[in-house]
Amino acid sequence: MKYHLIGDMGVSMKGIRMILESDGHVVTGSDLKSGGHKAENITEDIDMVVRSSAISPGSNGWVEVEAAEKLGIPIQKRSKFLGTLVEDKFLITVSGMHGKTTVTSLIGLAMEKAGLDPTVLVGEDVAEFGGVLRQGNSKYFVLEACEYDKSFLDFNPDIAVVTNLDLEHLDTFPNGWSDIEKAFSSFLENIKDGGKLIYFGGDERLEKIAIEGKDGAIPYDTDDATDIDTSLLGEHNRSNISAVLSVMDVLAIERDKYEEVFKTFKGASRRLELKGEVNGMKVYDDYGHHPTEIRATIEALKEEYPDKKLLTIFWPHQYKRMEPLKDEFVKSLSISDKVILKPIFFVPGRDEKRDVSSQDIVSILNKESEKAKVIDQDDEIVTEISKNYNSEWVILTIGIPPIYRVAEKLVAK
Repeated sequence: MKYHLIGDMGVSMKGIRMILESDGHVVTGSDLKSGGHKAENITEDIDMVVRSSAISPGSNGWVEVEAAEKLGIPIQKRSKFLGTLVEDKFLITVSGMHGKTTVTSLIGLAMEKAGLDPTVLVGEDVAEFGGVLRQGNSKYFVLEACEYDKSFLDFNPDIAVVTNLDLEHLDTFPNGWSDIEKAFSSFLENIKDGGKLIYFGGDERLEKIAIEGKDGAIPYDTDDATDIDTSLLGEHNRSNISAVLSVMDVLAIERDKYEEVFKTFKGASRRLELKGEVNGMKVYDDYGHHPTEIRATIEALKEEYPDKKLLTIFWPHQYKRMEPLKDEFVKSLSISDKVILKPIFFVPGRDEKRDVSSQDIVSILNKESEKAKVIDQDDEIVTEISKNYNSEWVILTIGIPPIYRVAEKLVAK
């Protein structure tokens, strides 16, 4: 068959392309990052069009959807299509607002170490996989199943891991907790007969949903991983490891067959990733863009470097997230010794301007002491750090993907 992927540079879409090509299919694609979208990309010989969640009415890629509709070519959303690709597999999904990529990666690596040869599709590059996909040859498929656009509702897992609930993806869940809880309750109904739900028992909202929605649900706790030797930093990663242990217990795999992966795991890209060192300062980068993630990352570095001070450079995005969670962002960032914010990044097609700015957050942080400022340009941030910071500090860049360039420029200096 011939497939056309709209938004083919997206993480999950790259994995889908690799799966299809390995099965002998012909695949074409388009993306804003690689030439843009145009109706001429859709030709009569295409058997199916798959669109990413980012392709919606009003977006640039929608012109290709309309062209496919005119030609009568079947069109599926990415998650729906992926759901059909894995329907005959023993499917393990990982959902939840935080920790999905790390948990998915570790489950896959643990199963690989134990000889189960799974296929694994994650939300960010993993060094051990050489990208976002590990192509296996067994019945097992481990999948990061995201809540954005309610994509996770398109999967029917044998084992479903849910790491936590939080006020996140508020463009998908505009009514907040009521929408989130309803969606996760619906997801539990998707678990196959005889399947297992594994969830973080320290989350009261999640525990209520789990107990009401799935008989025999299995809770895990951070303490489950206290005896595990790991290279991963922070309390949140001990929770992530506990989730993995629970999955492997359900699969009846003994720890001595896989626990080495917790020591050797290099971490997914942009998950508390050590970028290097400059003038005696360790420089880390992280994808965290929600107050809970930022707090966990800062606390992990504070724990690892108790004698150092921490500078956090944060690039926030989505006004729909920043406005309702402004106070929570302030609380999380206040743990850092110094803070630099870039202006809020507006997400076209998913966002709307709200009455909040990075300067608002800085002003609140500075009420007790001058610890924060807004700097727009990356080069200005690098100059600020080079002039005013030394080996007494640890540097963290955190937020939307381009912020890692600041870390890379620092290390390059």
